[in-house]
Amino acid sequence: MSLHDDERKDWNMKQREVLESHPRKVRVADIPRATDLRAEDGWVDFAPQFLITRETVGSETTVFGIAIFPPGAKHDIHRHPNAEETEYIIEGSGIARVGDDDVALGASEIVFVPRNEWHGFHNTSTTERAVMVWCYAGAASLAEAGYIPEKDV
Repeated sequence: MSLHDDERKDWNMKQREVLESHPRKVRVADIPRATDLRAEDGWVDFAPQFLITRETVGSETTVFGIAIFPPGAKHDIHRHPNAEETEYIIEGSGIARVGDDDVALGASEIVFVPRNEWHGFHNTSTTERAVMVWCYAGAASLAEAGYIPEKDV
């Protein structure tokens, strides 16, 4: 038996209280959508939820969120000078811009966007929503990640 196996056995033998609430746990339903983001700044017909941030759980370098894109909704082309981003579609589909490329993105697919690279997403369906979970690495808030819309360049 390896040391790792011993640790696992020890973990299973300890009786500990299981916490329902914790300062680093959030319920998605308890986090409001970011309704202060404007369509003219690229947030067209959707309002993301910033679930894991410095403000919500004390994150130092990560933001994790969810965005529900109704049919036709889009996040216009933009970049984050201080953060990488991943975008994972859990329902629906659309077109993701990654750098100079438009990439078809559907359920169970993920794209990686390097720091400061242009990107965006458009739900091209006229009937189905697209649900995306996304994560910034390198910043703990949108302000820290930086947000530069393509239209401002």
